[in-house]
Amino acid sequence: MAQPYADTIACIRKSTAEMRDLQRGAMDLDAPGTEARLEQTVRELQARVDEQQAALEQLRSSSHVDIQQVAYASGNPRDKLKQLRAVTAAYTGLTTVAPFLPSKDSMLPALLAARALQQNIRGTKQAIASAEAQITANGALLKQEESNLHDANLIEKALRDRTVRLEAQIEDRSQKAPAQLAKELIAAKRAEKKRHDEETQRLGDALNDFVDNYLSAMLAAEELGGPVVGDMLNVENETLAAGFTKKGKAKATKKLVSGKTRQRRIDQIWGSKIAVEEEEEAPLTEAEAADAEMRELIGILFKTLTGPGGGRAYHQLERDSAASRFLIRAKIAQFHPKDAQKLRLIDFGRELDD
Repeated sequence: MAQPYADTIACIRKSTAEMRDLQRGAMDLDAPGTEARLEQTVRELQARVDEQQAALEQLRSSSHVDIQQVAYASGNPRDKLKQLRAVTAAYTGLTTVAPFLPSKDSMLPALLAARALQQNIRGTKQAIASAEAQITANGALLKQEESNLHDANLIEKALRDRTVRLEAQIEDRSQKAPAQLAKELIAAKRAEKKRHDEETQRLGDALNDFVDNYLSAMLAAEELGGPVVGDMLNVENETLAAGFTKKGKAKATKKLVSGKTRQRRIDQIWGSKIAVEEEEEAPLTEAEAADAEMRELIGILFKTLTGPGGGRAYHQLERDSAASRFLIRAKIAQFHPKDAQKLRLIDFGRELDD
């Protein structure tokens, strides 16, 4: 659609360039002669102006009529009629007088033509700019409409396919007995549940691996006063054992920290309920304690989400931990609007705000 407009603009530009070249060529043929002719034309026009000025002054001196007064129509009907007759007589007299024409060698016609041509060129340029802006706007609108049409065609195709599938399902069900339909529905639900269980198990294993291998050490570092989760990716056990300064920098690991000191610190932060299993003899490290807290918190939040509250119930936090803060920053959980000690997982199957 934009091609005809582009061709029109190209023709206008070509014509404008040709007229500009012709004008430039005509004016540059003989510069000295042209200047002399211009001076002669100016003298002729000045002489004509002086002549008309002298005639006007003679008319003013010989007439006792106030020109300012007769310039407007009189309120008296008789005077107004006289004015009209005088104007009619003046026009009648002027029609018999030959109009003033410049001499044969005058530059006045060329100047008038050049001025008209310049005005036409200026107007053409403005029209071209306006047409280009309109074409650009129409092109953007055309692209938007084409995109909308493409989306509408995709939606229409999807609806048609969906309609065909539903009609086929209805026809297939109408030819089967209710008992057969019930068996197929039960089998489909069992298969779907199996797939969901397998996917849940896979995602749970991936989450456990992520928490165990990457997240637990970073959570422990944040709990010990170190950088926020994500700012320090590789956190070693020696770094966690040494701790962090008040500015969040890792302390030097030259001096070893005793096991009792580490255990006391772990008990103070994570609590003594985070304990090792009976068959394990080695005490928990800071990363393992953070790992156990994160697993426990996620488990509690899952039970709260699937519990009797229907996804609206909140879990009461015992303390503000790095694990809860990480779940908030990751947009996995949300605080209660009026209580920052209550937390729940975001149910992505419904709106955020119930």
